[in-house]
Amino acid sequence: MGFFIKRIPLAITALLLLSSLLPSFAQAGLFFKKTTIMGTDLEITVSASEASSAEAAFSSVSEEMARIESLMSEWMEGTPVAEVNRNAGIKPVAVPDEVFKIISDAVLISEASNGAFDITWASMRGLWSFAPGSERLPSKEEVDGRIGLVDYRDIVLDRSKKTVFLKRKYMAIGLGAIAKGYAVDRAMKRIISRGIKDAIVKAGGDMRVQGRGDDGPWKIGIRDPRDKDKLLATLDVSNISISTSGDYERFFVKDGVLYHHIMDPKTGYPARGTRSVTIIGPDTETTDALSTAVFVMGVEAGMELIKSLKGIEAVIVDSSGLIHSSPGISLSSPGGLGRP
Repeated sequence: MGFFIKRIPLAITALLLLSSLLPSFAQAGLFFKKTTIMGTDLEITVSASEASSAEAAFSSVSEEMARIESLMSEWMEGTPVAEVNRNAGIKPVAVPDEVFKIISDAVLISEASNGAFDITWASMRGLWSFAPGSERLPSKEEVDGRIGLVDYRDIVLDRSKKTVFLKRKYMAIGLGAIAKGYAVDRAMKRIISRGIKDAIVKAGGDMRVQGRGDDGPWKIGIRDPRDKDKLLATLDVSNISISTSGDYERFFVKDGVLYHHIMDPKTGYPARGTRSVTIIGPDTETTDALSTAVFVMGVEAGMELIKSLKGIEAVIVDSSGLIHSSPGISLSSPGGLGRP
């Protein structure tokens, strides 16, 4: 998880961690709830005049994210994505418009990042395990045997029929690195439709921030990838999306080497060169996918991509711990990160 969130009215002086053990709370109109959906922690903060309004917003968000999961999960039997994977190398599968859009967007980001982002990475599923107690490091032979199935260019999209076809048998796609961000965007739209102007939706390392806190913009802290209790810097933000990918999210250490879950689609092994990437942009679908892409690309190529994209900024911590920021961000000591 890449973020801490806090508000700073006089009544709240300590950092508010959204991983609070309390299921919900209210203070000065601020309501918070935490649950689990789409395989990650979902944390919702809303400013509302009544608890009933907040609860209605929470329910609406959970409903919307469950709906998206039922469309875009590769793990749930019978979903459109599961059907695309089941028919890999066999036949095209017609999918709903939303699913087609997300897959099409994923391919565009693959093209822009020269394959650093690739949803066909799911073809490697099962070789690696980062679950505590059942970590698995695959052999070179296992990786070599599967890596040939990873290639976004083998996703065939028919825009007129809204079909998706994977050219080779045993190929698979996984939308986890883009659909979660899309779900956060949709969840925030549900909240806004209920008349709530100030809110935060956070799913794992993906966050949409809307409106303001009591005394100004929401304050977001970017954590040190090597110390979960330390902030590298903070952002004052409103009406924007932020996503972080880090090598500290799911990992294991074997023979002194850290292996994490963000894979380089070209090698089949964890990407090297960065510890964390934070992307700031207009929507969470985009920041979600770009945080993965830039993490894999590394500092130089990643920053070149960011500079080519309108309205996108980045903060990258490289493998030696040095911090790099894109031109639209001024970076200083903790508490001093913000837009100039």
